[in-house]
Amino acid sequence: MNKAPWIFLGVLFTLSLSWWGMVYGPASQLAAQSADKGDGTAVLPRVGLAKQGEEVYRENGCYYCHTRTATGGEFGYELRLTQLGDNRETTDEVLGASIEEGDANHRLIDLAFEFKAVAKANKTLADASKAAQEAKAEKQAELETAVASAEAGLSTAFASFGKTFTTVTAGMIEQKKKDELLFAAYGLSGVELKDKSVMTQLGMGEQIIDDHKKIANEAVIKLTDGKAKWRDIEDMVRGLKTRAGAQFKLQPVVIHWPDVENGVASRQSVTRDFMHDAHAMPGVMRLGPDLANAGGRPALADANQFYVHLYQPRLISEKSAMPPYRYLFRKVKLNAGETAPGNALKHADLEEGYAIIPTEKAEALFEFLKSLRTDALPEAPIVQLPPTANE
Repeated sequence: MNKAPWIFLGVLFTLSLSWWGMVYGPASQLAAQSADKGDGTAVLPRVGLAKQGEEVYRENGCYYCHTRTATGGEFGYELRLTQLGDNRETTDEVLGASIEEGDANHRLIDLAFEFKAVAKANKTLADASKAAQEAKAEKQAELETAVASAEAGLSTAFASFGKTFTTVTAGMIEQKKKDELLFAAYGLSGVELKDKSVMTQLGMGEQIIDDHKKIANEAVIKLTDGKAKWRDIEDMVRGLKTRAGAQFKLQPVVIHWPDVENGVASRQSVTRDFMHDAHAMPGVMRLGPDLANAGGRPALADANQFYVHLYQPRLISEKSAMPPYRYLFRKVKLNAGETAPGNALKHADLEEGYAIIPTEKAEALFEFLKSLRTDALPEAPIVQLPPTANE
């Protein structure tokens, strides 16, 4: 039996599969990426020198020794509740054991729902009063009854609020502490009170001062400490959003993430970081620093230092293994008394009597590296380092 056709087909299939996995698949993935970040801004393409610099980066083989791929690490989630939904029973079910009966957060939630009850009762009274004023004579008696019922409901809400406030502030001596609790609960409730008589009745004063506004605006309940895994909080997160109607912030927190801890990047690299590259260059090996977030690091804040490093790396870092790229500069002999141009390199160990001037390619490379940033993306949020022992 002639096996040659089968061998040929097998080799062809293997090569086709390799081509799909290494060329077509990644290219399709890049093509499917959207520039929209989801917050009204977009991942913008490079222009001008930055765009030219990408080609300089490629033709000089920078990607052989520098990666642009900040790798992942181990992280947890810090979940913060910023605004409560309307249903207390559902909220308690979703939060479960994360809030213990009688603790500070539980007291805060108790008072926040009292704010909601007062706001609802006040709106009911306002609507009933408005309807009574606009009603015809034959319906006045019925609507006046509704108004009286709404007034009774508001009085009940006030009484319940006062009782809860007394309970949750028991043991507090300082008025400042009571105010902090009061306005934190107000912020978490999500209601907006404008009726001065209602605000006064609740102990808020006729007008909220700036310090109290700040407390309300920044009020949160910390539900996890940043070490929780997604599998442990997934049900709670989905429940808060779909069942309880609450608002929250979910922040990744580093447990161990070398690239973030070492300042390489502020998040993991993703496909969209390369969507505007003419040639995607994630890098071959990391002999030099990773450049995923080069534009966000202090090293590029000083253009002169960058150019000196590019011209003669060991003038900046004595043990640098990077080769010098002197051909990206012009060396101009200065006449006696002649001053070097403003863009000439400045370093005490450079040869005297000469001006070392970056070429357009060197300037383009600098602009390209400045464009490399790991800003937040929906699929790759900025990760938060845990506090140090001194913080």
